[in-house]
Parts: sequence; C-alpha cells; structure tokens
Amino acid sequence: MKRVMRIFLVVAFVFFSTMSMFSTPVNAIEPEQKAPLGTGNFALKLDYITFTDDEWSNVDDDGLYLGVEGYWKVDPNVYVGGEIGEAINVSILGDDISFIPVELNVKYATEIAPNIIADFGAGASFSYAEVTDPWSEESEDDWLFGGQVFGDLTYKIKSFSIGVNAKYQMTQDFKDSDVDLSNWRLGLQLGVVF
Repeated sequence: MKRVMRIFLVVAFVFFSTMSMFSTPVNAIEPEQKAPLGTGNFALKLDYITFTDDEWSNVDDDGLYLGVEGYWKVDPNVYVGGEIGEAINVSILGDDISFIPVELNVKYATEIAPNIIADFGAGASFSYAEVTDPWSEESEDDWLFGGQVFGDLTYKIKSFSIGVNAKYQMTQDFKDSDVDLSNWRLGLQLGVVF
C-alpha cells in the first residue's frame, strides 16, 4: 500500500506542477494561440506491449495492445484526457493474461515543425487484470492502481493525424504477490483532430 501511495503522490505532484507551470495569468492573456492538437482529439492505438517484472524476465511476456484515447484542451498547449485499452495475445509462464488499463492523463503538446507535434505527459491508472490457467481454466483477477509517463510524435494532415507513441506504466502488485504488471508500450496511432 505504501508503494501505491508513493505512485499517487508522484502523479499528483506532476499533474499540479504541469498545470501551474503552463497556465497563463489572467492579466497576461495574449491573442488566442492556435492549439497544436486542436480543441480536442481522438486516436486509435496499436501497440507492442511487454511486462517488466523480474518474475518473468526470461520468458515471452509480450503481445499486442489495442486502445482508444481522447483529449481536450485546457490551455493552448495543455490537454486533459484518458485512455482505455486491452492487451491481447499475452501469455506469461503458460498463463493467459487479460490486462485492461483505464487511464486519466494530462499532457503538454508543442508543434516542433509544420504539422509535426511532440507531446509528453503523465497520469494515474486503475487497471483490471485477470490471469487464467489455460489447462484448468481457473482464474484470478484484481484491480491495480498505477501511474504512467508517455510521449507521442504526431503528424497532422488537415483533420487527421498519424503518429507513434511510447509509454511506461507502473502498477501495484497483483493480489497479495510480489508480481506486478508494470509494462512498456510502443506503437502507432491514427486519429482525428477537431
């Protein structure tokens, strides 16, 4: 439980530091700037996912992750939103893993070249995990608190976007074990900017 509290304190610190660092005082408002990712944006993601716990460092613990994300502008460069998805085709030590993270994130986006946007951010997550033994069909499930840091590189084509993303997500331990489902994700995204 101490680990979970530390994760939430770090995520809260990052969130409030980011919001205060990028907010504009009322008396310093300039003409409205163009938001790099529009007023809002949505994207479908196809990522490679691999779990990082030492328990299975020598086994095949990777698979695909399918997700959808949505963000809304709160400042010309700051966005708040979330993501939900599911890891598929993941098997660890012979057990099938179902992993569904639900995330709340804040990110900072900036245009680094015409129509090319880089963004980075952090957030908190509440993930559902189920481990099933394919032979006995017995399963255990748990909800795991966690947090993540991520970065994206997006190319805008009018109202559409295509890009790459990378994310590291930390989770608390599964049930009462020393095993966690912290993971790396790397992949592609296709979206809409409005």
